[in-house]
Amino acid sequence: MTSEPVIREATIADVPGMARIRYAAFPWFTASVAQQEVWWRTSRPEGRTLRLVALHDGLPVGWASGGFNVSTTEEGAGHVELVVHPEHRGRGLGSALYDRIEEHLRAIGVRRARAFATEDAPSLRWAQAHGYTQGARDRYAKLDTAVLPPVPALPAGVTVCSLAEAGRETVYDLDQAASIDEPGDMSFDGTPFDVWTARYWESPDQQLDIGTVVMVDGVAACGTFFEANRELGKGMSTGTCTRREYRGRGLAKIAKSVALRRAAEAGIHTAITCNDYTNAPMIAVNDWLGYQPFADEYSYLKHFNA
Repeated sequence: MTSEPVIREATIADVPGMARIRYAAFPWFTASVAQQEVWWRTSRPEGRTLRLVALHDGLPVGWASGGFNVSTTEEGAGHVELVVHPEHRGRGLGSALYDRIEEHLRAIGVRRARAFATEDAPSLRWAQAHGYTQGARDRYAKLDTAVLPPVPALPAGVTVCSLAEAGRETVYDLDQAASIDEPGDMSFDGTPFDVWTARYWESPDQQLDIGTVVMVDGVAACGTFFEANRELGKGMSTGTCTRREYRGRGLAKIAKSVALRRAAEAGIHTAITCNDYTNAPMIAVNDWLGYQPFADEYSYLKHFNA
């Protein structure tokens, strides 16, 4: 006879179990356990995040978190993440987790929360039943790094280097300047340098020798980040950004072409990327590279009364 699930506050010791749930729930998920532990440690205290884990016979079968979105200047913006292992869905566990998260969001003063749901009908119905309205749609696509088109010819004055060669400060400035208008339902308004360093630059999955920066006449004009789980042989493009004044020149195509070849040489056989469906220029680049769509994800938003 099995016991009823127990819900309690999570600790960092629960991360491996939470990772197991993520791998089972999301076909695109590649982050290592060490990477996920970094996410935990670098969570900013002003986010006032509550994390819960649900245990069944002592093993994590679901978890949830919620707090303020600290990467936007939107007042009262919040975030919700909730995942139940596919084998334990349909039993009310997600709702039990969510009810406690929403109570927390309301208590701390969140006005508008954003969550995400996979494209399967039960997940979408669940989000809508809990008062969420569908927002942006993201496309996940993957490719075999052994099959790539030729790297485009470099125009005069254009050179490429790795993230490591470009240097932390240069890459940070490029990332913050070029990512400010990233598509989505909530604005991205930057990350402090120390947090960015710990969470991204020094993260265990960040491949500083694979990620690529395109320089135009000595200016870091475009860059692409690449994180990899070496045990799985899979990597994730976690952002490709181009300064506004350098867009439309094919620089993203160059950056990703070079980075993916470096990934192949490093033994990463599968590369995954994600794009908002409204980001037509980046989707065109990824289609040219050979990425094949395989999953969608939707953002869902809910307003809370003051």
